[in-house]
Amino acid sequence: MMIITYIASAVILLGLCIFIHELGHLLGGKMVGIKARVFSMGYGRGFLKKKIGDTTYQVTLIPFGGYCQFYGEDPSEKREGKGFEFLSAAPWRRIVTVLMGPLFNLFFGIILFYIMNLTGYTKETNRISIPEQITTGSYISSAYKAGMRDGDTITAINGKTVTGFDDIQAGVVFSSGEALEIEVSRDGNTLSFSVVPDKSPDSGRYVIGVLPYGSRTVVGGLVPGEPAEKAGLAYMDHILEVDGKKVNSPDDFTSYLKGMAGKTVKVAVMREDEKVDIELTPRKDRSLIIGGEAVAYSGLLKQAVKEMDVTLDGKTVYSYDSLMEEAEKQPGKEVKLKIRDAELKGPMSVEDRGFAGIYPALAPDMVEVQYGALSGLARAVVEPYDFIVMNLKGLGMMFSGGMSVRENVSGPIRIAKIAGDVAYYKGLSAFVLLMAKISIILMVMNLLPIPAVDGSHIVFYTIEAIRGKPLKKEIMERIQTAGVLILIVLGVAVILNDISMLPFLQNLFR
Repeated sequence: MMIITYIASAVILLGLCIFIHELGHLLGGKMVGIKARVFSMGYGRGFLKKKIGDTTYQVTLIPFGGYCQFYGEDPSEKREGKGFEFLSAAPWRRIVTVLMGPLFNLFFGIILFYIMNLTGYTKETNRISIPEQITTGSYISSAYKAGMRDGDTITAINGKTVTGFDDIQAGVVFSSGEALEIEVSRDGNTLSFSVVPDKSPDSGRYVIGVLPYGSRTVVGGLVPGEPAEKAGLAYMDHILEVDGKKVNSPDDFTSYLKGMAGKTVKVAVMREDEKVDIELTPRKDRSLIIGGEAVAYSGLLKQAVKEMDVTLDGKTVYSYDSLMEEAEKQPGKEVKLKIRDAELKGPMSVEDRGFAGIYPALAPDMVEVQYGALSGLARAVVEPYDFIVMNLKGLGMMFSGGMSVRENVSGPIRIAKIAGDVAYYKGLSAFVLLMAKISIILMVMNLLPIPAVDGSHIVFYTIEAIRGKPLKKEIMERIQTAGVLILIVLGVAVILNDISMLPFLQNLFR
């Protein structure tokens, strides 16, 4: 069922967004008298065909996406100079035909937002959690330093109303690192704090060290081959109890397991509205402790040492065994250990702890969102506008080096993975909202003046309208050929990046 959900959600999301785009081109052409030769639902040879007027409408064996082929669209095609031929038509008519594809993606996004605003949906709460581990030590949450506390509800950032955690993320990520005036509600009182975001070394995004508040402990991840995975625990299982004791937080769960090495424990979880009891036996794991906290499980630490990505007091660690021996010989010694991008300070020691290979996490509380007919329509226009501005800012930050390209660029594989995750774990309303956002992203990307996409054609036809004649055929062919080659290289790079970001590959190379 899970695999079917992932495949179906990816096909529906990407396929429908592409189909709507091509439908926009078809109707745009009809508006200005440019005729389509073929309009296809899916790619390849059609098995269902019907010719209506001058256009053949078809459905292919794999109805994924689609395309619209106009008469006289191919520069090498012999044309009769008639107005219904694409390249024979006036430049403004071609601009309308091309522009309607991206605009239909925008209209589709607005319609989906409006439908969801009327029917209602849930989103992650704007109440925040500040994990205890980032309130002391080498890294302290900038929100905590400014005076914000666990359980606060953020109501506005720089005067802009906040209704969910996505609003908080948007306000922080695109802050350019400048101080934010954050308004919060605490115990019925309204407080204001000036918070300067930090830059995450992993993603390059700005953060203030807060998470959405949650009251459910879930399985946020599993280490392949470790006891939890072997016992049958699954991603997003809601952890209820361990050996009959209620689990109130991820710390409750990990603290209990670390003292149960070699002993069988009974974990009660809720999975798809059904309570499931699972028995697992944490294995003994020699853990390096810095400042009272385990640095990482042994497998991850060994891999980091192997990659020469661990330093102790500024010196590279070349051997895991020698690191552990030094910690055993000098327990309590104050050290500074850096593992990849994380830096820890404090007394060093070694402990044997139970390890099951579970990354427990708090599942965010959700809030209900619903609007009336008029307010819902206003939100359906404002939300796409805000989303477009966010995407343009994000592109600018990636080009300027202010944001990690690898962490923030998604291709078809990663989008398909996200679509499957959202459909399977968050439900239909979240999936529809994701589709609205993806459709709007397609609009933005297609309007960029990049060779071989709609934006470049609009630029060419605009120049032609101003000059009164088209650019030389040879110049346009060179630009488009260079553009296609660049897009192919970028496409391969994005797909490889998508593959490298898949969880099973990341776990394989840890």
